[in-house]
Amino acid sequence: MAQTEVAKSGQIREGVAYLATADGLSLVLTRVRGDVQAFENKCPHLGLSLGKGKIENGTITCPFHGSKFDICSGRNLDWVTGVMGMKAPGWARAIIGLGKRPAGLKVFLASERDGEVFVDVR
Repeated sequence: MAQTEVAKSGQIREGVAYLATADGLSLVLTRVRGDVQAFENKCPHLGLSLGKGKIENGTITCPFHGSKFDICSGRNLDWVTGVMGMKAPGWARAIIGLGKRPAGLKVFLASERDGEVFVDVR
């Protein structure tokens, strides 16, 4: 398993997005219940950055269209609920979704060793 060093352990905080790059791939790192988690910095809806998304209780919400994901598994929990933080009525969700089916985040194995954080992006 090839791992890339992406941060110092102290830089990754609970509920706060930390942006990093590994092998040319943009990542978001955060802690969930003390463990470092890593996922691609790209919402599967339109590929927009999740770096400014709201992180709470092990989930991240896309700041652009409100899709919500489990940070540890990548599983989609809610799909396209609004635009730029404003909730959309139920009937509008399909329109905003642009016909795309709900999809999960791409998550990566993260580990800590000697005060460093490593991510396997292969």
